[in-house]
Amino acid sequence: MWWKTTEVYRVSLPYSEIRALDEEPIKATFRLSLYCRSTERREILAFELRKKFEQNFVFELDLQLLSLEPDVLSAIKTPARLEAELLQRYPTTVGQFLFIEWHNLDDDILVTSDRTAFISESASSLKAYQVLSSWILQEYKLKAILGSRDAQQTMKGRQLRLNSAPLQSQYEVLITVLNPRPELQKVHWNVRAAAENYIEPFLKELSGVTNFTVKTQWIYQVAIEGVGAQSKQIPDDTKLGRHYALSEDSLPHIITSLEKKLGTQITDNPCIHLVVYVPPCAQAPLKIYRKDGQRAASPGGSVEAFTSAKWGGIVFANPAEATCIRYMENEQFSDVYIHAQDVMPVLLYQLRKIFDLENNTPLLDTTLVPYSTIEPRVWEVDTFIRTNTIYLVHSATTTLQSLIQLLGGIEYIVINDEVGAAIQTAYQKIVEAKQQLGVGNLEHAALLAREAYTSAERAFFDPSMLALLYFPNEQKYAIYIPLFLPIMIPVVFSFNTILKYFRGKKPTASAKTKEE
Repeated sequence: MWWKTTEVYRVSLPYSEIRALDEEPIKATFRLSLYCRSTERREILAFELRKKFEQNFVFELDLQLLSLEPDVLSAIKTPARLEAELLQRYPTTVGQFLFIEWHNLDDDILVTSDRTAFISESASSLKAYQVLSSWILQEYKLKAILGSRDAQQTMKGRQLRLNSAPLQSQYEVLITVLNPRPELQKVHWNVRAAAENYIEPFLKELSGVTNFTVKTQWIYQVAIEGVGAQSKQIPDDTKLGRHYALSEDSLPHIITSLEKKLGTQITDNPCIHLVVYVPPCAQAPLKIYRKDGQRAASPGGSVEAFTSAKWGGIVFANPAEATCIRYMENEQFSDVYIHAQDVMPVLLYQLRKIFDLENNTPLLDTTLVPYSTIEPRVWEVDTFIRTNTIYLVHSATTTLQSLIQLLGGIEYIVINDEVGAAIQTAYQKIVEAKQQLGVGNLEHAALLAREAYTSAERAFFDPSMLALLYFPNEQKYAIYIPLFLPIMIPVVFSFNTILKYFRGKKPTASAKTKEE
């Protein structure tokens, strides 16, 4: 009874099924459409692309060949009209892509902002596969996530993952405007409106696998500090006759000094900081210098900026030169106006860098259409969803297997109903997400992967499992034996006395029987 009353409550779990999750690798169906004027060329490209995808470690190609009637084709005179006609007849969904052949292209392949790319009549299947592998599918990231044996690609992918934000189910994006000397300058800027018009539409496109909350704040009397943060005056040929140099080495120290003053401790969610620092005219304009003493690349205008992986970015919004000239003439209070069209494109670029949407892999004879809207390109969003869906499934699987190994090895950890339900949910969602990836339903797979990841993390970090973590069976013996042993000794001796009594009584009864 004592042992039963001290047993640990543990819900039954699918141990063997969770351990077997790795036996079925993550496979995703990639739906590709191909249009060529010539049927023969279309068939050749299709055959060669299918051959190249046969040995792919993640993707299975679902290739659809498209065609148009001759009378419709004769009326099409521009590539944009051809693209519109094909998308109207064969609309693309999340995760799909379309190659369209067009003559008179300057390069072999022109990748648009939609889920389309134009290929020339001379473009090879190898070039098309390179575009898919490096830009559209970004396989080097997946090799890093899934642990490919390709060492060079894996190292490259891991480095890129290190330079991107760790994906979580919820992010706080905090835009902070710093005015270090409010007694000398008044900063005019509707930062809330700028966030609603620029940042929120951009982040809305990425909400397929994670959620964002955008907040803004103003902080006064906070200047940049840290080792080497004191700017150095440099003479130049501007009307002010000087600017102030900020060393590249001092930037990490500036982040460290600012972070504790930004108020991020009010939330448990990961926070991405977008800081806009407005230096007073007496210390402006600020310019960033590299270690070799040369000016760092500038976004242009009066704006200087830098990005820190996984943390965010800082923008130095220098006052206009005319504003500082007026201030230097009379050294009185100045009004500084911040223009969203100068600052917000820089913040959007920083978000693209933080979430690894920037494509830095050059391909010969391949052109990428420049950004024309605030939002990221449609296929970039698909790539973000696809990559992070696979990441979430893989991460949830790893978390569950680590948890199962821990629970199987330590038998006195409590597994209550909530933890058991979270583990069961995570396992079920992982299986369903893999199935949806396998059939090419990327949008549904992303939702399932996010649920699986959230449930797995909730189960792994549930505090109830620590209730009896420091109460193993050995401790039961150490606590209860001193309590019960003094009581049990007389009981054991009494059993010995009773046994002797019955042994002595038995020979006496036998003797009486013989006398009779």
